[in-house]
Parts: sequence; structure tokens; C-alpha cells
Amino acid sequence: MSRPRIAILADWWWPDTVGGAERSARSAALRLAASAEVAVFVPGVADRTYRDGPLTVHAVRRPFARRVHGDSVLRRGLELVSAWSLPVVASAQIRAVRSFDPDAVVATNVSRTGPWMVRWARAAGLPFVRSFHDLSDTCWRRSRRRGGTNCVTVCRTCRVKATIMRRATPPAAVSVCVSAFVRDELVEAGLVTRERSLVAYPLLGSATAPEPPAPRRGHRDGGLVLGYLGRVDPVKGVEAAIRTAAAYRRQTGDDVTLLIAGAGRPDYLRRLSALAAAEHVPVHLAGVLDVETFCARVDVVLIPSLWMEPFGRVAVEVGSRGLPMLVSPLGGLPEAAAVSGGRFGFADFDKPDAAGRALAELLAGDPHRQSARPEEGSPAVATVGGVPPAITVADGVSEAVARVLAERRDGRREQST
Repeated sequence: MSRPRIAILADWWWPDTVGGAERSARSAALRLAASAEVAVFVPGVADRTYRDGPLTVHAVRRPFARRVHGDSVLRRGLELVSAWSLPVVASAQIRAVRSFDPDAVVATNVSRTGPWMVRWARAAGLPFVRSFHDLSDTCWRRSRRRGGTNCVTVCRTCRVKATIMRRATPPAAVSVCVSAFVRDELVEAGLVTRERSLVAYPLLGSATAPEPPAPRRGHRDGGLVLGYLGRVDPVKGVEAAIRTAAAYRRQTGDDVTLLIAGAGRPDYLRRLSALAAAEHVPVHLAGVLDVETFCARVDVVLIPSLWMEPFGRVAVEVGSRGLPMLVSPLGGLPEAAAVSGGRFGFADFDKPDAAGRALAELLAGDPHRQSARPEEGSPAVATVGGVPPAITVADGVSEAVARVLAERRDGRREQST
């Protein structure tokens, strides 16, 4: 029996812009490649075909494509407007996928080509899997955040985008969502159903709580080292982390240092340095560090995001290594903390004094006790419609592809009888 041919649709791919969504998509593609012929199709500024291990990647030229993820405002605007108003931007990519003649299509993030690739898959009647890494189908800004405030519901303007994508998506699609939070929001927007969707996490931590690091590094030399790991950006709550560190120092009298690891704009880094000086908190802007190096240098991790994170890879990465975490209870972060297997507490980082007290309680608690979500009890890992809890995106996409291919075979058998 010949191996099935699977087409992966994505916005970016190795070795270009790589974030959490790209890592998850790649892990799923590599898993599929163990039993299928897999080709990846992404928009680009020029045509290029290259190998990524067992995968064949086709970067297909599209008009007005960004050269890099963080391109100029003008270039980003041209790409956005053309993606949703000009079907021609996806024409070459559609021809490339059609030439590959796939047995099934898996679409990850596809905002750079608008609805056209998905609509083509629907018209072609191909088995279709959608892997949702965020809520971008429900928001033109992709973040569900506007004017410094999170959009709890889909606004009138963004409902237009959700409607476009709902009409473009094949009705028999199976969806894989990176958290129950994302799944529930997409169900509410009418983009997926519970019956044909499952939750699969980008990362999983330990099955049991790991041993905390010993000895405690910060207290060994007389001070507590707090850490932040990730993109250094206002929406990530880094300023709130500095204010929380200052509040904890005032409340406890302990010496505190904050290590910030990640990349950010120079002007924003200067702003953080000024805030740290005003709050009398020593801050070390360490730049990009790998997880192991970061964890070896801190005592506790702050995850102070102000927006509704779809998941939270950092929570799993540090929690599974035994570091306690103080986590913002927004979006999919509570689920990420739960599947990390680590010790965590929750705090509203918009209220530094309360967050400082929550940090003190976390550090004073039983290192083998998992903290509870405020007012809701212990956060549970989602179980979805017969699918075992706590599976990875790679597992989920593989299961979804097997399901849509089996449904197609069953449909053909029924037609032949």
C-alpha cells in the first residue's frame, strides 16, 4: 500500500521565523513523515524548494509578501490587505499544492494567504485538518487585544473574519486546538465543534511533580533571583514583573534581583531599565538564553502576560525542570501550568502588591503541592470526546489525519456498495 501524501499549509517554516507555533507545526509534520510523504507549502518573496529532514518545503512566491516576520509597517499592511482581498495572492501556492496531489491537507497558521487556500481545499473535497495555534481566525489583530484591553468576546469587526473562515473551512474538517481555552473560544465563534475537535498541547511536562532544585541559588548567596523568559514586549507584562519584584521586596525585606531573558526593542529595554531604577530593583537584561541556562540562574519564574496566551510553552519548560512559577491566570496559561507537572501559583500582575503577596505564599508553600487556580480549585487537564488527556500537538494532528483519511475510505466504500 502506498504512503499517503500530506500537504502542510503554514505561514512560516524552518529556518525562517520560528516561534512556538512553528515548533509545534514542525513536530506534527515530522511525526506524519514517519508514515506519509509530507510536503510543506508557505508563502515567500521568491520561489524556493528545500529539504527539512524528511520534509520537502516549498516556499512559493506571493505578491506583497513580507521579507521577514517583523517587516516594515507598510509591508505588513500590504500583506494583510492583499491576503484578504485578492485571491491571486494564493494562486501560485494553490497550483503548487494541486501539483503535489495530496490525499489530505493540514492547515496551521494561514493568515498570510487569507481564506483562499482553505477555500480551495473545501472546493476540492480533500480530507482536511486544521491545527489552531491561536485565536487569529477570530481577530484581525490576531491577539484579541485592543487598546491595552483583552477582548473577552469577538467584536463586530472581527466577526467578519470569523465568518469568512467559517464559510471557507470544509464542514468535515477535524480541528486540533493547543488548549481547551482556544477550543472553547473557537466553539463560541462557530469555527469548530466539540464533536470534531480535540485538544493537544504543544509541550507536556512531567507526569509527577519534579524535585525542586537544591540548594536554592538565590538564598544561598543572600538574595532571591526572579526570572522572566520570553519575548520582551509590553503585552508580556515585563513591567508588571518589575513592579511585582519591588512589591515583594517591600513586603518581605528580602533582597531581590530580576533576570530578564529574551529579545526586545532597544527603546523598550531602556524603558525597562528606567522603571527598574525607579522601583529600586536590580535588573539584568541577559538577552536570549536557552532554557537550561536560564533555569540554572533563577529561583522562581514570573509569567506575567497581560494578554490571553493561547498556551504557554515557557510554563511547561520551566515547570518541568522543578522551578516554581507565578503565573497570570489568562487564556491557556493555567492549562500550561497544570500539564507542566511543576509547582505554581496565580496572580493578577496588574495589582503588584497582591502579586507580591502571592509570590511570598508560593515560596513559603509545600514544594510538592501544586497551587490552585484562584476561586476555581485545581486546574485540570482537558479531556476531549474520547481522546486521552494530555496529548501533544504531534499526537493530535496524527490522530486527526488518520480520522479524516479513514472517513474518506469509508465514504468511498459506501459509494461502491
